[in-house]
Amino acid sequence: MMNASLRHLLRASVAIVLGSAFSLGASAGEQGTGQHKQLLFVSNIIGSIRLYSADIHKSNVQLMGTITNGESRPEGVWIDRKGTLYVENGDQYPTQANIEEYRRGATSPFRTITEGLNSPGAVAVGSDGTVYVNQLGQGGGGVIGVVIVYPPDGTTPERTIPLNPTPEYGMNAGGMAFDAQGNLLAANSGNATEVHVFNIAPGSSQATDLGFQGYGGSAIAVDGAGNLYSGGGNGFIAVYPPGATSPTRTIPTGFSVYGLTARSDGTLYAVADSFVAEYAPGANAPINYVDTVDGETFTYDAALGSQ
Repeated sequence: MMNASLRHLLRASVAIVLGSAFSLGASAGEQGTGQHKQLLFVSNIIGSIRLYSADIHKSNVQLMGTITNGESRPEGVWIDRKGTLYVENGDQYPTQANIEEYRRGATSPFRTITEGLNSPGAVAVGSDGTVYVNQLGQGGGGVIGVVIVYPPDGTTPERTIPLNPTPEYGMNAGGMAFDAQGNLLAANSGNATEVHVFNIAPGSSQATDLGFQGYGGSAIAVDGAGNLYSGGGNGFIAVYPPGATSPTRTIPTGFSVYGLTARSDGTLYAVADSFVAEYAPGANAPINYVDTVDGETFTYDAALGSQ
């Protein structure tokens, strides 16, 4: 999902907007079908979560609701299979970075995680309820990327998984997603623009660099066919089929992508600073835009859910 490689440019002004009444599936954050109305939960760095229709064929999309309680600087969002909303709040003095958890339909958090957090960039939740936080850590005499792992319903880390073994200049934590086998995919960036995507098997403490080439950035998403999308500040979204290390196609953007989320059918949502671009499956141009400008605003990530 979220691309944190651009975070350091925005630290002074960024906050997030997240939705409230919802339910969501795993990697792309999709569930809630049938009688449930699909919604797009968009984080805004001013300190809220905003809800919009997720219907890509609906134009002139209006704001449907907000969550502000517990939101200091929301940056990453996830909704698990039970409909629990997880919001990653970055450091916003005097408030420490944290993960806030909201039950489906609630506007106030019922649990807060602070222990073990240091410059987090994204949160993801496995099908068993395990919580993963992509952030910066120490190793090799410098700053490296790590994933902090919390047991279901827990607030104390059970283990730390190092990503890159050696420090890199300008290291930033990126987005996360799950593939069809339940492997966690965690991205980070270093050496100013270099992006790595790591694979972590369920229950493992070993991260394997997938060696991607031609990446768009460290915001990532995976659809139901296993295609991985990579976007950021390079002006395009790279699309990798399962097992590939080079993209088979690219989607031109013309804007910086801060977050990505995808439906199982390949519908793609790319989060820019003031809008969300919506792409039909296989499309190379947006079919619609969700205008997220509402006063002073900066949107950063998104997840799919339902009321």
